[in-house]
Amino acid sequence: MRKIIHRVTTEIKEIILDNDIKTLILTDPDNWPLPPFSAGSHIDVYLPSGKIRQYSLCGDPDISNEYIISVKGEKEGRGGSQEVHELRKGDILPVSLPRNNFPLMPAQNYLFIAGGIGVTPFLSMIPVLERSNSQWELHICASNKNNIPCSRLLKSFMEDERVHWHFSEEGNRISIPQVINEVSLGQQLYCCGPEKMLMEFENLNSEISERVHIEHFGFNKPIDDPAYEIYLKRSDKTILVPRGETMLNALWNADIEVPASCEGGVCLECKTRYLEGVPTHRDLTMKIADRDNYLTPCVSGCSSSRLVLDI
Repeated sequence: MRKIIHRVTTEIKEIILDNDIKTLILTDPDNWPLPPFSAGSHIDVYLPSGKIRQYSLCGDPDISNEYIISVKGEKEGRGGSQEVHELRKGDILPVSLPRNNFPLMPAQNYLFIAGGIGVTPFLSMIPVLERSNSQWELHICASNKNNIPCSRLLKSFMEDERVHWHFSEEGNRISIPQVINEVSLGQQLYCCGPEKMLMEFENLNSEISERVHIEHFGFNKPIDDPAYEIYLKRSDKTILVPRGETMLNALWNADIEVPASCEGGVCLECKTRYLEGVPTHRDLTMKIADRDNYLTPCVSGCSSSRLVLDI
């Protein structure tokens, strides 16, 4: 059972197609201002199928009557992005209140590294920094010039000397160690992109960890685990998790209330204690020590025939 606390009703006012990226401009159906957001915020999008997906807001926070999200179509993903790409202008789309796990920290100088669609949170940060006359630079990584992410939204920055383009197919792949070695004292470092890029970024920054900020995409691969059972000890109830189904969906289908938000192993809102069995951990943010006692049913699987949960 899904526990929905806050929803905002929006309407798709405009759609921008940019290669395999679909940008939605969302407004209130009656043209009222939308709840405010800060640079780096994201929203949960409640799709018609019941899926919930999180997307960064990539518009100017000072523009109060619209939310802008950009979504890359992932053919091998869990279906959320494909469903977004099927939406049409005029469709009603419920979303959550904005939340911010990736805020701008106080500083006078910022370095942003974006891998592909990971540029989206920085698009809400740059207008704020421009108004405050803060220094910033942005490194954008893509395969080639024809695959620049969100090129329409980045149009005004194409010739900006503060934006550095890295095209891997053209022999200009980013060297994260080189970029990090050139950071200035007090500069805040932000990175959003594929998990491999984030791991490289994290591993290089032990000495400046207090200035490093990372945003994960979330686990986005189809679940293909064999069927297994979960036993809810406090409820004295056994539930079958069918092959290819998430543990979280199996719990919801059995009317077991488990709070969840990202469904991608990032927010840890669905973090659940387990008592027996061998889970397959796929979350991206839980502390290693916590995995001895907790799992994330939105993405965790099971490598034993049975799991016992403290529910």
